[in-house]
Amino acid sequence: MKLINLLTLVPFVFSIQAAEVDSATANTNAEASFVSQQKIFDSPVLLTNEHNYQMNYQVKGSKLKRLTLDVSIDSSYANLSIFDGEKLIVDNINIPTKGKHTLNLLVDFESTGIQTLTFVRRTADIKLHNIKFEEVIGLEIPSFADVSKAAAFETENTYKYGGPSVGDIDADGDYDFVLNNHNHIPTQLVINNGDGTVSIERLFTNAQDFHGSAIGDYDADGDLDIMVAKGGGSGSNPTSYMLLNNDEGKFTDVSQEVGITVPTRGRSPRWVDLDLDGDLDLVFINAKRPNYDGPRHIFYKNNDKGKFTQQLIPGIEKVEAERTLITDFNNDGIDDILLFAPLSLWQGNGDFTFTEVTKTWLPKGIDISEVNAVTDVDVNNDGLFDLYLAGGKTHYKLSQKSIDFNPKNEKLDIRDDGEKGSTLINFTADDAINLSAMELTYRLYDGGFAIFLGKNKTRKIVKAKGFQPTQLPEEMKHAATELTIAPSQAEGWPEERLINGMYIGYLGDGKWQAEWVRDQNIYWTITFSLTGVTNVDYDWTPNNRNQQDILLVNKGDRFVDATKEWNIPLGINTWGVTHADFNNDGWQDLFVYRYGYLRERIADLLLLNNGKGRFEIITSHGAFDREDTGHGDMGQAFDFDLDGQVDMLNGSEEEGTWYLYQNKEKLLGNYILINVGYSPKSNIDPYSALVTVEAISGEKYLQRVGSAGEVFSQSLLNTLHFGLGTDTKIKSATIRWRNGEVMQLGSLKVNTLHKSADAQDK
Repeated sequence: MKLINLLTLVPFVFSIQAAEVDSATANTNAEASFVSQQKIFDSPVLLTNEHNYQMNYQVKGSKLKRLTLDVSIDSSYANLSIFDGEKLIVDNINIPTKGKHTLNLLVDFESTGIQTLTFVRRTADIKLHNIKFEEVIGLEIPSFADVSKAAAFETENTYKYGGPSVGDIDADGDYDFVLNNHNHIPTQLVINNGDGTVSIERLFTNAQDFHGSAIGDYDADGDLDIMVAKGGGSGSNPTSYMLLNNDEGKFTDVSQEVGITVPTRGRSPRWVDLDLDGDLDLVFINAKRPNYDGPRHIFYKNNDKGKFTQQLIPGIEKVEAERTLITDFNNDGIDDILLFAPLSLWQGNGDFTFTEVTKTWLPKGIDISEVNAVTDVDVNNDGLFDLYLAGGKTHYKLSQKSIDFNPKNEKLDIRDDGEKGSTLINFTADDAINLSAMELTYRLYDGGFAIFLGKNKTRKIVKAKGFQPTQLPEEMKHAATELTIAPSQAEGWPEERLINGMYIGYLGDGKWQAEWVRDQNIYWTITFSLTGVTNVDYDWTPNNRNQQDILLVNKGDRFVDATKEWNIPLGINTWGVTHADFNNDGWQDLFVYRYGYLRERIADLLLLNNGKGRFEIITSHGAFDREDTGHGDMGQAFDFDLDGQVDMLNGSEEEGTWYLYQNKEKLLGNYILINVGYSPKSNIDPYSALVTVEAISGEKYLQRVGSAGEVFSQSLLNTLHFGLGTDTKIKSATIRWRNGEVMQLGSLKVNTLHKSADAQDK
């Protein structure tokens, strides 16, 4: 999509010729350092719908700059974007609350010389108090390209359910994946062909209420089986999970046969060795069933490699949560469980019992009520697993007075709940308006929801999404999906507005009014868009979707809140997070998935670990599609093509597609790949194995076999990628399986894949 020329939108701009210290004066060693330059305004510059701010900036030395902005807003929240000419270089940085804030992020210019920068606000007016650029030395920026089409990985637009499951399902040495598509497209299996392409098949013949998935070798036959969660009709029709046994690529549902029969509202399956006997047991984390007092979460013991018996575990089995992460936060070699939201920590005892340690491990004062995703990542290379908590609002909480207005394309998007009440807005439009994208999420209400125009309430019908065909009222079945309304068609405003529906009136002089009325709880959500709108006003408090992500650094016996210290982005509505060393410098980075606007995709955030206790934020990484019709959701970071550069599989939620992004940057540091197979003595599968790599320089790196972040699904990433920076030789590598077996791999070449199975054969 060609961007609108923003220069035509700026009736009055400020121009500043910024000078910068030449890079020759900078510290040129391999570590990141900064040379400062700043411009302090004589008075704040105000960004409004009508006024952007423009400045000329001369880029010298490195094209990578760190930009720091001092801003303030008088409203609940706002967003700020920056264009270099017509290129978007900073995409909708969040300003989460009223008051003054300092924003900072990386800007990767395409060229040196004078660049024309335009600062654009969204949602609310923004005051710019200060702009500061600093040169960045020694930090490599990865660049991603969408290779989905080239890989024959073209998927349908569909709802997602919290990310994929990634692992070597066909046991050929590369990564395959399971795609979770909720209730429109059945769960899909994607096989990596090893030549840069994939093959896609559906694991079920028809769409059902599918949720999360997990892959693991429960019967110890050497291949990965697939567990899939199913919903339970909002609790009215609880069902059991489905275990698909893998027999040389043929998948058969064996759930009943192996003893998985307890009905639930399935959400998050996990393979975990709960009793440390070597085989994989099962953890099912589920939604609450109304009017049911039995165990909410179900635990199964694996008996003799493939038959399961339910185990009751008091305490944890009734916790409020639908999502989970399996990790080892106390570093004792026994898997622990994080449940969310709200977040609670359960220390595994290795005997089918857990001890809750939430109060003793979590710092006081942090908000753990709206955690959407978690990844366990060693951010400071101290051998302990830290936690990144991705915070945001779920579908239902988003559907409460959410409003987005884009003055550039004159489009207003609304998502409100369908509960009893009414919601009114005032807006302006130069001419006719267009009502479109109406969605009424079914809630057992079969009455209509008409459009009433003007004082006389002229009745119109728009075909809305959210119903099954048999539920659509007859007049809606044949209606158009949008409605253009001229001022003459909607003159005046009715005094009485009691019937369910939307009332739209033209008041004269470009002024309009709209109100949607619910006389009872009729829908879960009411969603629509109005185009042709030049401004909007309302007297109710809009839904502030900003929720602060949190970084918890592990101190061995507790976590400390390091969010501010590590420069975690302000606000944001985050639905997922994954981690990897994307630039091979020896430090783990983060990729954070932003939900974005109601009808507009925005760039997710890449947080680059600079190795000095700080993340640098960048939006221009290439790993998102602006034309996508969904929202940032969840994914997994892994090396798809085993070239030593970490790629990503990303899902775009709410009728978006799946994307495979290849890391294209070739000027990155050294790496080593270590494939963890089964243990040499007891044939223990790779789950929860620890790998320690020591470089000849003395640097040590620790990783754990499992997922690179979890929501509803679990991955088995057993080809571990270690970025090494400038290190050129590995002194030793050690693999420790969960049963205590240890393998020493000895001196290893860098930029190479090494397999534990090969070392065992020798």
